[in-house]
Amino acid sequence: MHSPIEPSRQASPAARKLAVPQKMWRRLLRTLGLVGLGAASSAAAPAQPFPQHWMRYAQLASAEFQARLGDPADASALRMQDWMQARALPGASLVMRVWLAPDGRVARMEFDSLGNPQADADLRAVLMTKALPEPPPPDMRQPMVLGLGLDGAQAS
Repeated sequence: MHSPIEPSRQASPAARKLAVPQKMWRRLLRTLGLVGLGAASSAAAPAQPFPQHWMRYAQLASAEFQARLGDPADASALRMQDWMQARALPGASLVMRVWLAPDGRVARMEFDSLGNPQADADLRAVLMTKALPEPPPPDMRQPMVLGLGLDGAQAS
Protein backbone atom coordinates (compact mmCIF):
# COMPACT_ATOMS: atom_id res chain seq x y z
CA MET A 1 0.00 0.00 0.00
CA HIS A 2 1.11 3.49 -0.70
CA SER A 3 1.19 5.98 2.09
CA PRO A 4 -0.86 9.05 1.27
CA ILE A 5 1.05 12.03 -0.03
CA GLU A 6 0.51 15.26 1.83
CA PRO A 7 -2.09 17.39 0.02
CA SER A 8 0.38 20.28 -0.08
CA ARG A 9 2.71 18.14 -2.22
CA GLN A 10 -0.06 17.23 -4.67
CA ALA A 11 -1.34 20.77 -5.08
CA SER A 12 -0.27 23.50 -7.46
CA PRO A 13 2.49 25.88 -6.33
CA ALA A 14 -0.12 28.53 -5.48
CA ALA A 15 -2.15 26.06 -3.41
CA ARG A 16 1.01 24.85 -1.66
CA LYS A 17 1.87 28.45 -0.77
CA LEU A 18 -1.52 28.76 0.97
CA ALA A 19 -1.25 25.33 2.61
CA VAL A 20 2.12 26.03 4.25
CA PRO A 21 0.90 28.98 6.34
CA GLN A 22 -2.21 27.05 7.36
CA LYS A 23 -0.10 24.07 8.43
CA MET A 24 2.39 26.38 10.12
CA TRP A 25 -0.33 28.12 12.12
CA ARG A 26 -1.93 24.80 13.06
CA ARG A 27 1.40 23.70 14.51
CA LEU A 28 2.26 27.06 16.02
CA LEU A 29 -1.11 27.55 17.57
CA ARG A 30 -1.37 24.01 18.83
CA THR A 31 0.67 25.52 21.63
CA LEU A 32 -1.72 28.45 21.90
CA GLY A 33 -3.42 27.25 25.01
CA LEU A 34 -4.14 28.05 28.56
CA VAL A 35 -0.94 28.89 30.40
CA GLY A 36 -2.73 30.52 33.29
CA LEU A 37 -5.61 32.74 34.23
CA GLY A 38 -5.48 35.69 36.56
CA ALA A 39 -1.80 36.49 36.38
CA ALA A 40 -2.14 38.47 39.59
CA SER A 41 -2.51 35.24 41.56
CA SER A 42 0.01 34.79 44.32
CA ALA A 43 3.01 32.69 43.34
CA ALA A 44 3.03 31.22 46.85
CA ALA A 45 -0.51 29.87 46.50
CA PRO A 46 -0.68 26.14 45.79
CA ALA A 47 -1.46 25.22 42.20
CA GLN A 48 -5.14 24.51 41.74
CA PRO A 49 -6.76 23.05 38.67
CA PHE A 50 -8.75 25.55 36.66
CA PRO A 51 -12.51 25.01 36.47
CA GLN A 52 -13.55 22.98 33.46
CA HIS A 53 -15.66 25.79 31.99
CA TRP A 54 -12.60 28.09 32.05
CA MET A 55 -10.57 25.45 30.24
CA ARG A 56 -13.33 25.01 27.65
CA TYR A 57 -13.44 28.75 27.07
CA ALA A 58 -9.65 28.96 26.71
CA GLN A 59 -9.85 26.20 24.09
CA LEU A 60 -12.59 28.11 22.27
CA ALA A 61 -10.46 31.29 22.34
CA SER A 62 -7.41 29.37 21.11
CA ALA A 63 -9.35 27.84 18.22
CA GLU A 64 -10.77 31.22 17.24
CA PHE A 65 -7.35 32.90 17.40
CA GLN A 66 -5.92 30.05 15.29
CA ALA A 67 -8.62 30.54 12.67
CA ARG A 68 -8.01 34.29 12.56
CA LEU A 69 -4.25 33.96 12.24
CA GLY A 70 -4.68 31.43 9.43
CA ASP A 71 -7.25 33.47 7.49
CA PRO A 72 -5.97 33.76 3.88
CA ALA A 73 -8.33 36.69 3.24
CA ASP A 74 -6.92 38.85 6.07
CA ALA A 75 -4.00 41.06 4.98
CA SER A 76 -2.73 41.40 8.57
CA ALA A 77 -2.80 37.61 9.04
CA LEU A 78 -0.92 37.10 5.77
CA ARG A 79 1.77 39.59 6.83
CA MET A 80 2.05 37.78 10.18
CA GLN A 81 2.46 34.46 8.36
CA ASP A 82 5.18 35.90 6.13
CA TRP A 83 6.93 37.44 9.13
CA MET A 84 6.77 34.13 11.02
CA GLN A 85 8.24 32.20 8.12
CA ALA A 86 11.03 34.70 7.54
CA ARG A 87 12.03 35.64 11.06
CA ALA A 88 10.84 33.23 13.74
CA LEU A 89 13.46 31.16 15.50
CA PRO A 90 12.98 27.49 16.39
CA GLY A 91 11.59 27.17 19.89
CA ALA A 92 10.67 30.85 20.17
CA SER A 93 7.45 31.68 21.95
CA LEU A 94 5.39 34.65 23.00
CA VAL A 95 3.29 35.01 26.14
CA MET A 96 0.17 37.10 25.67
CA ARG A 97 -2.03 38.46 28.42
CA VAL A 98 -5.57 38.88 27.12
CA TRP A 99 -8.39 40.75 28.84
CA LEU A 100 -11.88 40.15 27.51
CA ALA A 101 -14.91 42.41 27.69
CA PRO A 102 -18.20 40.85 28.84
CA ASP A 103 -19.28 40.53 25.19
CA GLY A 104 -16.18 38.49 24.22
CA ARG A 105 -14.22 41.32 22.58
CA VAL A 106 -10.50 41.42 23.28
CA ALA A 107 -10.45 44.62 25.31
CA ARG A 108 -6.73 44.61 26.00
CA MET A 109 -3.74 42.55 25.01
CA GLU A 110 -0.18 42.72 26.30
CA PHE A 111 2.85 40.93 24.95
CA ASP A 112 6.55 41.61 24.59
CA SER A 113 7.31 43.18 21.24
CA LEU A 114 8.08 40.83 18.39
CA GLY A 115 10.85 43.25 17.46
CA ASN A 116 8.94 44.49 14.44
CA PRO A 117 6.33 47.25 14.83
CA GLN A 118 4.35 46.00 11.82
CA ALA A 119 4.23 42.43 13.20
CA ASP A 120 3.12 43.77 16.60
CA ALA A 121 0.37 45.85 14.96
CA ASP A 122 -0.72 42.94 12.75
CA LEU A 123 -0.99 40.56 15.70
CA ARG A 124 -3.14 43.07 17.56
CA ALA A 125 -5.28 43.75 14.48
CA VAL A 126 -5.90 40.07 13.79
CA LEU A 127 -6.79 39.13 17.37
CA MET A 128 -8.64 42.27 18.45
CA THR A 129 -10.81 43.00 15.40
CA LYS A 130 -13.94 41.12 16.41
CA ALA A 131 -15.47 39.47 19.45
CA LEU A 132 -14.99 35.81 20.25
CA PRO A 133 -18.03 33.67 19.38
CA GLU A 134 -19.05 33.44 23.05
CA PRO A 135 -18.62 35.77 26.02
CA PRO A 136 -16.20 34.66 28.74
CA PRO A 137 -17.60 32.94 31.82
CA PRO A 138 -18.58 35.66 34.31
CA ASP A 139 -16.43 34.09 37.05
CA MET A 140 -13.31 33.64 34.91
CA ARG A 141 -10.24 35.42 36.23
CA GLN A 142 -8.49 37.74 33.85
CA PRO A 143 -6.23 38.15 32.10
CA MET A 144 -6.06 34.88 30.24
CA VAL A 145 -2.39 34.12 29.79
CA LEU A 146 -1.84 32.36 26.51
CA GLY A 147 1.37 30.99 25.05
CA LEU A 148 1.91 31.39 21.32
CA GLY A 149 4.63 29.24 19.76
CA LEU A 150 6.64 31.13 17.15
CA ASP A 151 8.44 28.16 15.63
CA GLY A 152 7.68 29.01 11.99
CA ALA A 153 10.72 27.21 10.64
CA GLN A 154 9.42 23.77 11.54
CA ALA A 155 5.84 23.86 10.28
CA SER A 156 4.29 20.44 9.96
